Amino acid sequence: MLVKKISSKWQWTMIPLLLILETLLDGLILPLIYAGGYRLLTHASLVENHYMLYLNIYKILSIFVILILNYLLFRQTFYLKPSKEEAGWKIFIFCCLLIILITCTSKHYWTALDVGIIAAIPEELMFRGVIMGWVLEKITKFKQTYVNVSIALTVAAIIFGCFHYINLAQQSFGFTTLQVLNAIGVGMILGAIYIKSGSLLIPMATHFIYDFVVTLAKGMPESNYTAVGGKEIIFEFIILAIYAAIAISLVCFHFENNLLLQKIENKSQKVD
Repeated sequence: MLVKKISSKWQWTMIPLLLILETLLDGLILPLIYAGGYRLLTHASLVENHYMLYLNIYKILSIFVILILNYLLFRQTFYLKPSKEEAGWKIFIFCCLLIILITCTSKHYWTALDVGIIAAIPEELMFRGVIMGWVLEKITKFKQTYVNVSIALTVAAIIFGCFHYINLAQQSFGFTTLQVLNAIGVGMILGAIYIKSGSLLIPMATHFIYDFVVTLAKGMPESNYTAVGGKEIIFEFIILAIYAAIAISLVCFHFENNLLLQKIENKSQKVD
């Protein structure tokens, strides 16, 4: 395994390496797969939306790339199984399904369903499953404290948010920065949910329903080169601060009941 060949002081470079390789592999392989898939589907008259086809192939490819890179670089465990004792996640999943059912006649329903799925799965696998899980294991190896867990949560959220700068190809820097700040805040919440629930499926469902509802209301976002003022940036920082406070409070509240930390500790004991 490649990770074993990297000395401990250099292992933190694997996170940027993962991001770079994931972007490069998608960029190199995607055009080849997309060209063949587009010709095949258009020949069979099965495709109407050129951009959505591209987006779906890109996200599906990303899932495979993330899984392969995780195997080669991290071997990070994806903690998927939810707690049988906790009923909260069952109520939440029921509410998500209810929202999906009662909005089935909405104009952007199928687009929202598609966007929710293809955004939630690869992004949660990569940023919560691999990156946050790995940082959390490293930083809490000797002691699980409020500070260490909060640092891991924040680091993963910042990486998640900054990765959205890849949208600069179709958006202005100011608008993309607003999106990045929002993504950092949302990433904090999603990370806290993973830490508290101990199941990656719960932040996946949260991420899905968030993108689903937004797309349902606004439709598929288009290119945006609108100038952004200072007041909008300040407002987004305030929202980010609120999200961060909620996330850290969620993690610190009954700290001993953070199920992901329990699973990481059990894994560490088995390895030892």
